Amino acid sequence: MTGAWYLSSLWPPFAEAVQALDLWCQYYGLSLVLASGYRSNEEQAQLYAQGRTAQEIADKVHKRGQGGSVTDAPPGYSAHNYGLAVDLDPDSRDFVACYQLAKQLGFGTVSWDPDHLEWPQWRSLVGV
Repeated sequence: MTGAWYLSSLWPPFAEAVQALDLWCQYYGLSLVLASGYRSNEEQAQLYAQGRTAQEIADKVHKRGQGGSVTDAPPGYSAHNYGLAVDLDPDSRDFVACYQLAKQLGFGTVSWDPDHLEWPQWRSLVGV
């Protein structure tokens, strides 16, 4: 798995699930490539600000990837902030197949963010 260093900051059960996904990908001859994992609130704030005006940030406007936005989750409201999400590299050779396999295995997804995988029902774990 490329990007395996992202596992070190994840919630251990989620890291194990991602490792299991990697084993299934290997079984099918696929290469799983991670592009991100845990994010601090500061990192999340920087990503949330991309493609948003100051007023849109204050109003927590959902843009769903439009207008240059990267995420709809402000700091503290992203599974990444709790080590409960990873993003796959959408430019990797086996991206689509790995993503589909992850969905079949029960990983949570976000319809408008096709490279994002998360622990299902993660909000119930952290109270968000």
